[in-house]
Amino acid sequence: MSSEAKGCAIHMESTTPTNLDIGGKDGNGGLDAQSAIIDEETNKRLLRKIDIRLMPVKPFGIAYNGRKMCFTYALQYYDKALLSQAAIFGLREDLDLQSGLRYSWVSLIFYFGYMAGCYPIAWVSQKVTVARVCPIICILWAIIVLCTPACSTYTGILINRFMLGVIESGVSPAFMLCTGTWYTHSEQVFRSSLWYSFSGGSNIISPLINYGLGHITSGSLHPWQYMYLIAGLATLAWAIALFFVFPGSPQTAKGFTAEERMLLLERVRANNAGTESQTFKWYQFREALYSYHFWCIFLLSTLSSTGSGAVTTFGSIIFNGMGFSTFESLLLNIPIGTLAFICVLGSGYIGRKYPNARLHTVSASCIPVIVGGCML
Repeated sequence: MSSEAKGCAIHMESTTPTNLDIGGKDGNGGLDAQSAIIDEETNKRLLRKIDIRLMPVKPFGIAYNGRKMCFTYALQYYDKALLSQAAIFGLREDLDLQSGLRYSWVSLIFYFGYMAGCYPIAWVSQKVTVARVCPIICILWAIIVLCTPACSTYTGILINRFMLGVIESGVSPAFMLCTGTWYTHSEQVFRSSLWYSFSGGSNIISPLINYGLGHITSGSLHPWQYMYLIAGLATLAWAIALFFVFPGSPQTAKGFTAEERMLLLERVRANNAGTESQTFKWYQFREALYSYHFWCIFLLSTLSSTGSGAVTTFGSIIFNGMGFSTFESLLLNIPIGTLAFICVLGSGYIGRKYPNARLHTVSASCIPVIVGGCML
């Protein structure tokens, strides 16, 4: 028995049976149900069913056949990181970004937009539900990406990148909220690493797509414009599909019986967080500020993002400046994406197997980044 299944089973069988009320906002409410105790087999069946509706692939023998969160996150990173790959196919020349720090500002302003939009969109996700917000976010960012080829000035691309940052900032908070709603604490580590690993996965696929698009020399558009059009159309098509396939809360998601919905709530009872809460609780905010775990994570995230942000924005340009051809520079992004995919999944797996080693795992994962940066 896996550690997460065992932990869940022990909790379920040791919990005093209680009446569950399914459908409410701050925990339960709506459908009265009889007491429920979940055995190991039932828990595995429910977990598999949740994975099918939220996750995408089949690693480590676990059946993940849905495509919602991982594919969405892959598209989000694809669209965000496309700037670096488009830059070596004429974007800098066409938009006059070669002088001074213009290209750096085009990169940086995305994160100003990200900071501006992160809290408001996270607040909306909490108030409305992720199932409604996520497809809308995808449609809006698809429209912004589709508008990128129309940018012809430095000011235009600045506005475009800022708005892209504002909209895409809601993806990670929404997915963290969704993961916390559906999974127990012991299950969340690996599931979060699974959808987050697709940021690296997209960096494996996108250079191959753009390698082909980069060879288009006919037509009225430049190769970088075709890259943005294809990325935007793919995102738009997926956003429309999300309206029909992205699950809501455990109380309302399609594909579950009334009994299963009751059991879904019982599964996450150990989280002591309910399944939906639309009330901001200041004592929780103060508790986070007083926690050294919060500040360690904040510091690690800030420092690690500094390095990864440079690679995301300047990777292809750096390779090109080292003497590699345009297409070679593009393909050199694939090893970066592959290593990121493996390391994120591996860190999530270690965090699940050894819960007390999570902070050490995150710290250790920064060492290769430091070494690689020094070698460059």
